[in-house]
Amino acid sequence: MGAIDAFTNAFSLVLRNKRLYLLVLVMSLMMAPLGAYLIPSDLGYEYNQTSMQKGNVIIEEYGTPIGEDEMGMIMELLKGLAIYSVIAIVVGAIFEYGVTKGIFMHIKGEEYSLTGILMDGLRHFPGVILINFVYGLIMIVFIALAAIPIALGAVLMPAGIVLVFLGLLLMLFVLAFTVGLSALAIPFYVDRGSIGAAFEAFGVAFRNVISTTGFGVLLGVGVVAIMMVASPIAFVTQMALPGNIAPYVSAFLQAPFDALLYLFLWAAGVAFYKEIQRMEELKKVDEELRELGIEV
Repeated sequence: MGAIDAFTNAFSLVLRNKRLYLLVLVMSLMMAPLGAYLIPSDLGYEYNQTSMQKGNVIIEEYGTPIGEDEMGMIMELLKGLAIYSVIAIVVGAIFEYGVTKGIFMHIKGEEYSLTGILMDGLRHFPGVILINFVYGLIMIVFIALAAIPIALGAVLMPAGIVLVFLGLLLMLFVLAFTVGLSALAIPFYVDRGSIGAAFEAFGVAFRNVISTTGFGVLLGVGVVAIMMVASPIAFVTQMALPGNIAPYVSAFLQAPFDALLYLFLWAAGVAFYKEIQRMEELKKVDEELRELGIEV
């Protein structure tokens, strides 16, 4: 029930924090034209077809030859992606800390200013980046370990089909668990005030494996639902508008949904953190009662 309660409370926190949504919307609107400019969606490749005849056989070759111009475009794309990624990581870390702090203050009934929580985010964004980086590496390691049975099963096919099936189940479980685990990291950091506290999430998550995994599943469903609502906008925009302005219009139209997604993820992390705290306190009470000889 802890995962369901946290997931439900996440929506409640989003609805009750409209000011924070406007703050995240500013971030999304700020990043929208930058992303459209630095990461072009159309590389302008030409698709070529060549054919040659050998006797009665016609051989056709399809593809896009990569010359100096195309290689230069690819390098520009990678350069733009790198620049955008650095800016997005820094800006996202500032806003993630600030918004998470604002949610905690809202729960406690404390007043806050948007400028104040952003300044807090500016002071603490290196810690957010470090924590997210470490947790990202941990997620990659977990996924790599879960992929081992799939790789072994693929080598041993057709007898290895069972291993592949079990590996896929393990992969889904690991993904859900690591998503739930990662959602706790920044709330621990913001609430406890130290980077080391962020890694206390491991002990809590492993003591509540079922709740953490269930929350990860629900969080994934919520993300997919928001993306399904927003994704048709990009398709319609690309089809209806000229290629030189479509990416910008699409980015601006999707910005409100991006803001909703970010706020939902950050609010869900806080909601799950508070629910996990409640569950841990109940466990301590149960242990104390058992020590007194009272059966729970």
